[in-house]
Amino acid sequence: MPHPARPRAVTARLMLPMIPGAGRVDDAAVLFAGRRILAAGPRRQVLGDFSGPVEDLGDAVLVPGLINAHVHLELSGLGGQSPRGAGFPAWAAWLAGRDLSPPPAAVLAAAVRRMAATGTAGVIDVGSRAGPAVVAALAAQGLSGLVCHEYIGFRRPPADLPPVLPPALEAAVRQAPGVRAAPSGHALYSTSPDSLRRAREACRRLCAPFCLHVAETAGEVALLATGTGELAALFRGRLVPKGYRPPGRTPVAEALSLGLLGPDALAVHAVWLSGADRRLLAETGTAVCLCPRSNRHIGVGTADAPALFAAGVPLCLGTDSLASNDDLDLWNEVRALLADHPDFPGQALLPALTTTPARLLGRDRELGLLAPGAVGGYAVIPPDLAARLA
Repeated sequence: MPHPARPRAVTARLMLPMIPGAGRVDDAAVLFAGRRILAAGPRRQVLGDFSGPVEDLGDAVLVPGLINAHVHLELSGLGGQSPRGAGFPAWAAWLAGRDLSPPPAAVLAAAVRRMAATGTAGVIDVGSRAGPAVVAALAAQGLSGLVCHEYIGFRRPPADLPPVLPPALEAAVRQAPGVRAAPSGHALYSTSPDSLRRAREACRRLCAPFCLHVAETAGEVALLATGTGELAALFRGRLVPKGYRPPGRTPVAEALSLGLLGPDALAVHAVWLSGADRRLLAETGTAVCLCPRSNRHIGVGTADAPALFAAGVPLCLGTDSLASNDDLDLWNEVRALLADHPDFPGQALLPALTTTPARLLGRDRELGLLAPGAVGGYAVIPPDLAARLA
C-alpha cells in the first residue's frame, strides 16, 4: 500500500489564487501533500504550526497549475519536422505522409514531463491512435484532464450505435485517477454530421466538454459556404465525400445548426470568424481555445483575440501539437498572443489558463485554483510576464 505523500510548503512574494471574490495574497504560502493542496493563504497563517520542508520561491508570483486546453500528444514524435508558414494544405499533405503510429512510450513521457515542468497540471488532449498510452503518460506525471477520442470521416455509423470509446481507452482511464475520456469530432468538413451529433450527445451523457476544430483556415470557410477552395481541392474524395453538398453557412453557424455549441463545448482555433460568428459563440456560451503559435507555424492567420474577448466569448489557450509548435509551454502561447495583440488585457489571460478550462472539465473545485482540496498544484508566472498578468 503506497505511503501518503509527506506534506511540504512553498512560499512566495505573491499568490493569485483565482478564487471568485478572492484577491491577491501577499507573502503567501501553499501547503501540499503530493499535488493536493492542504492550505493556501498568508504565510504566517498557513505555516503557523507546520514543521515540514518549506521551499521559498522568493519574488515569485504563484498561480494555480495551468490547463492546456488543446494538445495532440500522439504527434509528439514529429517535433521539428513540419513546414513553417506554408499554409494548411501544405502542412496537411506533409502530415499525411508521416508515420502516424503511436509514438514510443519514452517519447510521450518526455513530452508530458517537459509540459509539466512549465507549470501545466491538466490537459484536454485530442487524438485517435494513442489514447491509452497518452492516459498512462499523464497519470505517470500526476496530470489531470480529458483524453478525447477523435472521430474522423463520413462513414455512416449504425443507427442504433452512438460513438463509443475504444475499450482499451476506457480501461486505461479506469486505472488513472484524475484522467477521463470522451469522444470528439475533428471538424465540420472532416467528420459527418451524424457522427458529430452522436459524439456531442455522448459528451453530454459523460458530462464532458465536446471539442471541435472550428474555422481554423480560410479554406474551411470557403468549403462550407460554397464547396470550393483549397480544402475542397485537397480533401474532396478523401476526407470530404465526392457528392458533398456545402451547407452554405459559416463554420460557427453550421455548428449551431447541428446543436454542437453551448457552454459545454470548446471551439478550437476560431481564426476565421465574422462578427456574427463571435456573437453566436458568446450567446451560446461556447468557449474558444486559441492556439496562436500553431496558427503562425502552419500559416493559417491570426485569431482576433481582442474581438472575441470584447464579445464576451470565454477563452482558453492551447499549444496544439509538436507537429505544429516548438514546445508545449503555455507561457509561450501567452507571449505569442501578446506579441500579436499588444493591447490585449492581461487580466483575461490567467482565467484562460486556469478557471475557464477547469469549468469546461467540470472540475472547477479541483483544478484552476489555489484552495484546500484542489489537486492541480501550482505554477510560477515567468518574470517577463509577471507585471502584465499580475
